[in-house]
Amino acid sequence: MHSPVIPPTPPSEPGLSWQHPTPDDADALARHTIRVDRAETLEHVVGADFLRWMMDQHDFDPETEWLIGVDPLGEVMAEAGAWTQITHKGGRGFVWFETSPGWEPLKPFLLSWGEAVSRRRLEATPKGASRTLRCPVEEHRNAHRAVVEEAGWTAERSFVLMTRLLESPFTPTPAPAGVEVVGWSADLDDSVRLANNAAFADHWGSLPMESEAWQDMYSRSDQFRPDLSYLAVDDGRVVSFCLIEIDEENNHLRGVREAYVNHVGTLREYRGRGVATHLIERSLQASAAVGMDRAALDVDETSHTNATEVYRRLGFSVSLRSIHYVKHP
Repeated sequence: MHSPVIPPTPPSEPGLSWQHPTPDDADALARHTIRVDRAETLEHVVGADFLRWMMDQHDFDPETEWLIGVDPLGEVMAEAGAWTQITHKGGRGFVWFETSPGWEPLKPFLLSWGEAVSRRRLEATPKGASRTLRCPVEEHRNAHRAVVEEAGWTAERSFVLMTRLLESPFTPTPAPAGVEVVGWSADLDDSVRLANNAAFADHWGSLPMESEAWQDMYSRSDQFRPDLSYLAVDDGRVVSFCLIEIDEENNHLRGVREAYVNHVGTLREYRGRGVATHLIERSLQASAAVGMDRAALDVDETSHTNATEVYRRLGFSVSLRSIHYVKHP
């Protein structure tokens, strides 16, 4: 029998107290994120509203899975956390850790704390199912990556952030024959979820989404924009989808109006017919019409579906690359 995983005890650090965040800490956490971004340029900068939303997810417990170091003024100077997904197919944990400038020596502890928390959650993975720990880090953050590598993590995959300006109007290509293109609607949401699970079943590191988690992450998110999201339907079943979100806080901080292509997928038997291309173009056209300056998306750079080249043909180009480090407990 394995011994229970116990997260390491936070170090006694002068001028820093350790606690688990509550919604009252969201503004201080957001300011901490801004400090890290100004020093190191993060892929995404999240605001206080997003952080409060994250604390409210049904499968995430900030009282046990998020740790912050706070200075005497109430400012967050360090954090570590882990979001863990467990399904009948397997479990995966995403670990993150950050320090505001000047507190970098705490990074090895923070990473070890996040890893231990996720390992503990992954113990609930069904016997014989896969278990994976992931820690994504922007490629240019050499010192941050060194902490991960020194802790024994392996660089296994690269993902890229791709962006496209929306200043030039365009007309979407015609919808492929045999499918009906419709806007997202609540009555089709579970069909979208099932299409997602089927479409990504053959993708690296993917696990099926249960209904509650799906709704938390997509259709119940304040950032989700159903008016900009499109579906392809055949015989009443969703066969392809393009879901858009807009993070107003991030856009304000970045000084740009950006539509984020949060999720795109197509069932295997419908691939190669231009279905997803048409949906993306419809979403980009709609996003431009409501005043967005650009669109962005993240994609597995080595996906077997060659998605990066598909997006290049749609006018996207690589803005930033992240390395996904893994461990297999």
